[in-house]
Amino acid sequence: MESDNIAKFKEIVAGLSPEKKKEIRARMQGMSKDEAMVFINRMVEISEQRKIEITARPKVLAGSGRVENGSHTDYEVRETRTWSPANEDPKRLSDDKIEIVKNPNKPRTTSPSASRPNQRPIKKAEPSVARAGREQVARQIEQRQLERIEAELRKEKNKEFARKAGKFALVCFGRTMATLLATLVIVLAGFYSFLYIIMRGPSAHLRDQFVPSVMESSAGGVLARMILSDEEIDAIMNSNTTHEFEEITDTALVNAMAAEQNRVDAEADVVNELDPDGDGIEVHDISGPMYHGKMLVIYDPSRVMVATIDDYNHNGAGLTLKELIDKYDGVAGVNGGQYEDTNGMGIGGWPEGIVISEGELRMGVPGGTYDVYGLTNDNVLVVGRMTAQHAMDIGVRDAVSFGPALIVNGVPANYSGSGGGLNPRTAIGQREDGAILLLVIEGRKTSSMGATMADLIDVMLEFGAVNAANLDGGMSSAMWLYDDELVSSSSIRTDRQMPTAFIVLPQGQTASEQTTEE
Repeated sequence: MESDNIAKFKEIVAGLSPEKKKEIRARMQGMSKDEAMVFINRMVEISEQRKIEITARPKVLAGSGRVENGSHTDYEVRETRTWSPANEDPKRLSDDKIEIVKNPNKPRTTSPSASRPNQRPIKKAEPSVARAGREQVARQIEQRQLERIEAELRKEKNKEFARKAGKFALVCFGRTMATLLATLVIVLAGFYSFLYIIMRGPSAHLRDQFVPSVMESSAGGVLARMILSDEEIDAIMNSNTTHEFEEITDTALVNAMAAEQNRVDAEADVVNELDPDGDGIEVHDISGPMYHGKMLVIYDPSRVMVATIDDYNHNGAGLTLKELIDKYDGVAGVNGGQYEDTNGMGIGGWPEGIVISEGELRMGVPGGTYDVYGLTNDNVLVVGRMTAQHAMDIGVRDAVSFGPALIVNGVPANYSGSGGGLNPRTAIGQREDGAILLLVIEGRKTSSMGATMADLIDVMLEFGAVNAANLDGGMSSAMWLYDDELVSSSSIRTDRQMPTAFIVLPQGQTASEQTTEE
């Protein structure tokens, strides 16, 4: 079939004018074998169709201009065979003896010239104008046919291109997904192997550091449970813990005279080398084997208070540390107490434990027992476990809950192991002269893994703390001084929202004055 069409195509092209031949050759250049065969088949199909149309046209009788009509009926003349005297002479016939009838047996003639088979048709010369018009129409028909063929070829070419492009895209997508899946499997296998080596490997010290670190985070406990049983985890946690104090702060041990001393120094124009700008705040860099951080020393403890959001709501959001500082027109601050933070996804709208701010019990009930870490009206840092009513009775004006207590009445807490894992930490303490210590350790970063409870105790003792307590840490740990973030949160999302913070008021303002204004 294909070879027949090629032969017919050659005959068609042979009968065309040189211009047409050249045009067809130009169009077929660049075609693939399949595209050329589609073009040839289409040309042959159009040629055959034209032959059928020409054959089916009505014939014109030559020289007459009349169209052949085959619908007429032939007739013949018959003589009646009824006998009468008049017909004795067969040559003498009357009109009443002639009968005209249809001749169904006579073959139909297709034209008047059929009765004259030897007559040659009369030919008329076709005018040159008519011939030129007919050729122009034929050229237009051929042009439209060629354009239609080209359109069909383009359509087929586009379909083939789309099919190949879709196949290529599908192959690329499949390879990409396979690569990603293989990479994910390798990463997960490597990560699992890493965890297994840490928790089942030869280094018990590394295991005892890692397990408390992940267990203290909001959502990291699942990592330890991937390898170890609950009994094994409990044993490791019990061997790395800080023991609770039974006593609370003895307020008589603290001489909160820093405010008066600042006033005297200011009148005498005394320059403190640790506070050259005279704002009453020292800034110290803190570093250890696995961490670094910042320590703020606030000479006047009356400038330190608990900032809190207006309304507590389980579904509501807290404020960032900077927003809490700005709310009270403060100049510095660190994150505060414990709050609802399920799986590390809390938004800081609901504090847990106790909240006392500006002398008002904002969270907790009078008869409830809580870990209380805060300042009294005498600007003494109180650390210990007590009822909310007892805290109010001894004059606690600003306090939150978290823990554990690190130093009470000059005695550091007892701890086993390292006292906990390596994590971002925040702590508050007070020296004997009344100065407040605000410490934040950066963690969960390559530059600073974090600190243990033992590290916090060591730093607080180094700075002369007689009372100190651990505050909320992890992703909440942060420190601001004026408009600078000295220690940034380890949160991979936005700045953490929280319900409470310990902030520092501007020099010359006190928390008691803030309470009076309210």
